[in-house]
Amino acid sequence: MISTKKLGLFGVVFVVALFGTRWVQAAEEKVRFSVAAVTGSYMDEFVAIEKGYHRDEGLTVEMIRAGGGIATQALMAGDLHFSTSAGSALSAMLRGAEIKVIYTNIDRPGYQLWSGNADIKQLKDLRGKRVGVTSRGDTQELSVRLLLRKYGIDANSVSYMPVGFGAQRLAALQAGSVDAVPLGAGDFAQLKQPKGHMLGDTEKEIRFAYVGLAVASKLIARQPELVEKFLRSVIKGREYARRYREQTITILGKYTQRKREFNGFDYDSTLPVLTAEGWVGDDVIKEDVAMRAELVNVPAPGDYHKFFDYSIVRKVYRDLKTSGWKPTP
Repeated sequence: MISTKKLGLFGVVFVVALFGTRWVQAAEEKVRFSVAAVTGSYMDEFVAIEKGYHRDEGLTVEMIRAGGGIATQALMAGDLHFSTSAGSALSAMLRGAEIKVIYTNIDRPGYQLWSGNADIKQLKDLRGKRVGVTSRGDTQELSVRLLLRKYGIDANSVSYMPVGFGAQRLAALQAGSVDAVPLGAGDFAQLKQPKGHMLGDTEKEIRFAYVGLAVASKLIARQPELVEKFLRSVIKGREYARRYREQTITILGKYTQRKREFNGFDYDSTLPVLTAEGWVGDDVIKEDVAMRAELVNVPAPGDYHKFFDYSIVRKVYRDLKTSGWKPTP
């Protein structure tokens, strides 16, 4: 079951208000999870719902739309079972939050950083300027910070302004209320005549544990079966989406309320950045943890593995292969 409200260009927004039932009461097998945006990056989640994979596992799901910073706080409070903003959750983990990343669907942030001013032509021109992001501390802000850091620019020389989701970021850029924004594939497709310049492509230049699933460590310990059921549903959605382009684009349209051409562009841009089987290697994890520790001003931990637990996603893929499961249209 999905909670929805009408909203502007998207037509659908998932309820951000978090209701009182905590995950410790999950005996009813009702699961609450968040998505940061309605884009192709979360098509595994959308497909899992539309194809009934959650229902097959005996789960009733409620999808809530919330930026990474908000979702992580809700996860820590027990108001969410899962957050798809795994990147934002890692920053909280470095500060002591008892959370683990259990699944990485995408390891490259699918953004291009665009200016809205013809005078801002390079990354260095952003010093003293305003960059619009969905919410403070989310993966968009982190992506911009990492991009600036890569080119030797002080990430704190830029002001980060929370301006909301894709259409709102695009509107803020075109109105001039911010000087630059990271735009996803669907947003970029609607940016017909940019006034400024593309300053950087984080999809090509930055790699980290970006979109996936983060979960409270207590939930893994107390209800491992629930975690596995939900993850299996999502993995089935992922594998369906990888195989059936046209059907998945139709499903995306139900959620984004955009024209099919934009959803097709979004799908085609997302597919190449999916991880092979829902996890990333030690080299990516180590660098990701070290960079984030620097960004949140904490010492880099010696044991960077403790923030990740890919054992469940590996088991799910192993079981699906052993059983011979394959998605059908």
